[in-house]
Amino acid sequence: MVVAGEASADLHASSLVHHLKKLNPEIGVYGIGGENLKKAGADIWFDFSKTGVVGIWEVIPKLKLFLSARQKLLQSLDKENPDLVLLLDLPDFNLNLAKKIKQKRPSQKIVYYISPQVWAWRRGRVRTIKKYIDLMLVIFPFEAEFYQEALVPVKFVGHPLLERVQPSKEREILRKELGVGSEEFLLAFLPGSRKEELAIYLPSSLSALERLQAEFPLKIILARAPTLNEEMINSYLKKSRAKIEIISDKIYDLLFAGDLGLIGSGTATLESALAGLPMIILARTRWLNYFLARPFIHTKFYGLPNLIAEKKIAPELVMRKVNPQEIYFELKKLLISSGLREEMRFQLLKIRKLLGTKKASEQAGKAIMELLEF
Repeated sequence: MVVAGEASADLHASSLVHHLKKLNPEIGVYGIGGENLKKAGADIWFDFSKTGVVGIWEVIPKLKLFLSARQKLLQSLDKENPDLVLLLDLPDFNLNLAKKIKQKRPSQKIVYYISPQVWAWRRGRVRTIKKYIDLMLVIFPFEAEFYQEALVPVKFVGHPLLERVQPSKEREILRKELGVGSEEFLLAFLPGSRKEELAIYLPSSLSALERLQAEFPLKIILARAPTLNEEMINSYLKKSRAKIEIISDKIYDLLFAGDLGLIGSGTATLESALAGLPMIILARTRWLNYFLARPFIHTKFYGLPNLIAEKKIAPELVMRKVNPQEIYFELKKLLISSGLREEMRFQLLKIRKLLGTKKASEQAGKAIMELLEF
């Protein structure tokens, strides 16, 4: 049984399932996932990838779907009799599911791949993990240290993005293919994969981008996540005079070709860092979510590059600072100073070394097979 609720989890789960089937072609997979997991041969019962939420308040309209999925998965234990339950990210759903699975079948093996950020906020969840999870497969070195101190079985397998984030061609060729002029700057705009993020980041950014295009030869390309339709994005863009192109594929090529980025907090900030793209990180949610979550946050950074480096490499605009004036000011600093861009690029590229050289899907597959004693 696999539970990969988010778009990025679906991608990582599909790679892992691919490697598991290499090790044992007879392995069957079912559960929650998206198109990637389906292509890897999984029987998908529910797809959460297009219903992602960014806060506590947004869960409520989708609660019926989550409860229905949980109930069906629990009922499947008797019929499907899975050798392993594999959970990815989605901590509120998955940790509750793990608890109920263990209550029903205490001997059921449960592996968690892509750890909840318990080291960053709501650290009390580590007690739940220790009680119900048989093995944590983590993607950051500092996560292994955290779980070892908490006496949770853990294995660092490397980060799956290290294998994925690569350019298809040389930078100059990519820039020509993207239509970037020799005197132009290229700004990669990644506002997120959820419509809630789009509703927050696009209106706050457009007037700033319009001003910047009036002052600099600036080409802007927005990377559309597969969970968002182009019509939704255009409904925001048509309200602005900023010239913004939309692409929906070859997003890594955009990151490697870019001069700077405007990136919504999340996995995209790490993808941009691995491409060495100087960036401004946007981090905002609804105020209710923020006030409810803030007492449980144990880190001073929101962007993954800064968290991994344990220092501020890329500027972060948090909550009320996600506004046109701040976005304009921070991006203008990067446009004006090639030295600032190059120093940030240099620091960001160090992050790839910090994450090591392990092939995550391969290592995770081996760890799972060892646990199952196959």
